[in-house]
Amino acid sequence: MKNDEDFISGIYNYCDRWCERCTFSNQCRNFQAPPAKGEHSQDVEAEHFLDSLQGSLQEAVKLLEQAAEERGLDWEEVQDAAENFEEEEPEYTPSQLNLIKRSKQYYKLTSLWLDSNEHLMSQKEEEMQQKDELGINVEQEVDELNDALTSIYHYLYFIHTKISRAVEGLHDEWMLEEYPIQNDANGTAKITLIAIEKSITAWEMVRQQMPDAEDDILDLLVLISKLKSGMKKEFPQTEGFVRPGFDEVGGAVSDG
Repeated sequence: MKNDEDFISGIYNYCDRWCERCTFSNQCRNFQAPPAKGEHSQDVEAEHFLDSLQGSLQEAVKLLEQAAEERGLDWEEVQDAAENFEEEEPEYTPSQLNLIKRSKQYYKLTSLWLDSNEHLMSQKEEEMQQKDELGINVEQEVDELNDALTSIYHYLYFIHTKISRAVEGLHDEWMLEEYPIQNDANGTAKITLIAIEKSITAWEMVRQQMPDAEDDILDLLVLISKLKSGMKKEFPQTEGFVRPGFDEVGGAVSDG
């Protein structure tokens, strides 16, 4: 069993969720979580967790009630205020709304392209087989295309969800004031930009290998490139954010 010092604290908060390609998986608590033992162990563990959680919550409520009394507050009024509390929606700027809109557009258009161009994939596969039969080594070509398409698929929805989270983080005034650079908005924006850059590289590879789809791919490249420039403008301090493990001394510059 690993000790706490064997793990990098919080490394999973700003990674690209590609565990099998991560050089830090052996130091990630999320990845190293022990597998369930036995057929029904997950149910047992879940039940135990819920029981523990319920006990912790009950204890927390008691502490809050005690703290309210010490400060002369009426506990029932505190409860009523909590029940009636309504969180205000952030007032996004036009550029922030545009980032969210474009990221959703990229997700939809890319999904549509991947679904509607299976015939091009089949044609490319036949081309590879013909080359192989002629004795032409296509192993590198196959690996590069597969890797590119896998990257596009992996980051497809990731980019939209992370942009939405990063933009929302720009409206956490307390966090931004307390941590001008090392805040969640910058951290999320940084891993989003890494995902965008890897996606752009992947699309360039697909474009080179599938020239029949060049026009459509160029449109997608223009869209995701605008996302990149928009993110850099909206989050100018992302480079200063230090992701645990990845950006620290001895760590990699980026995931993968």
